[in-house]
Amino acid sequence: MLEYLKAAFWVGVDLPGLGRLPVNALLVAACAILGFANPGFWLLGAGAEAALLTALATSPRFQRAVQARRQSDAAGEAEVHRQELLRRLDPVARKRYAALEDKCVRVLQASQEAQAPEIGLESSRDALSRLSWIYLKLLVARFHLEASRVAVSEAELRRQLADLERALAATGQSPALRESQSATRKILEQRLQNLERCQQTLQEVDADLGRIEAQVDLALENANLRGSGAVVSANLELASQILDDGLYFGDSERDVAALDEAFSAPPLAAEQAGAPGATGATGATGAAGAPGAPGAQKVGEPGRGGGR
Repeated sequence: MLEYLKAAFWVGVDLPGLGRLPVNALLVAACAILGFANPGFWLLGAGAEAALLTALATSPRFQRAVQARRQSDAAGEAEVHRQELLRRLDPVARKRYAALEDKCVRVLQASQEAQAPEIGLESSRDALSRLSWIYLKLLVARFHLEASRVAVSEAELRRQLADLERALAATGQSPALRESQSATRKILEQRLQNLERCQQTLQEVDADLGRIEAQVDLALENANLRGSGAVVSANLELASQILDDGLYFGDSERDVAALDEAFSAPPLAAEQAGAPGATGATGATGAAGAPGAPGAQKVGEPGRGGGR
């Protein structure tokens, strides 16, 4: 309610050459100034202002307008962060993302041409936006995972570990030297474990990227074949833990967190209620993993996006 009261106080009109003029705030200021000459203006202004604020703040139409403006502002800010993430990706990843975006647009176009119900269009638009964001998030995570993997050579780590093993097996070394070599061996073993986890996560991310691509392909086929266009669902179980654990996104952390917040709003009521004919990611093609399995995360439930 506080948001609506604030918006009502600053309500105004757009004037050519002047921009937005806060009419209500100006009238309040005028009453405050006139009140010094005649205190009756203070009472008159306070009563009129209370009535105006109450009427506007409780008006469903005004509330919808405020919500639409807020969503528009949030969408503009989210687009800035999205473009920044895309800029940091390699050309291959950007091309892959552009191909998915193009298919999402074609899904909505096919549904519009088939004159699908507006509530179904809004539900599909929301689901496709969420799928597109998670797809981009996976691409960003993959980019940083690849950078980490390339920076570390498994063969070099194993060679260093073998050298240490031979050194520890030798005799005539001081206790301090052996202690230092043993500590270095543990560090190398941990680095190898990290590298193995990195490779495993890369495989999971690649599988999830392919799954989202398949889901969007299915939605496009359904939109073209069924005529009316089935409602798309973002209820997709992912194998990777990217949304659960909050992988490190490097210098993209701030943009990822901002987009996570933008997509943290719940889905449209139509999708929450389960619109008839909805094409779930698990309904038509089978689930990649049982719901609630360790590491599984629904696309419709954005994660923290923070680093470890």
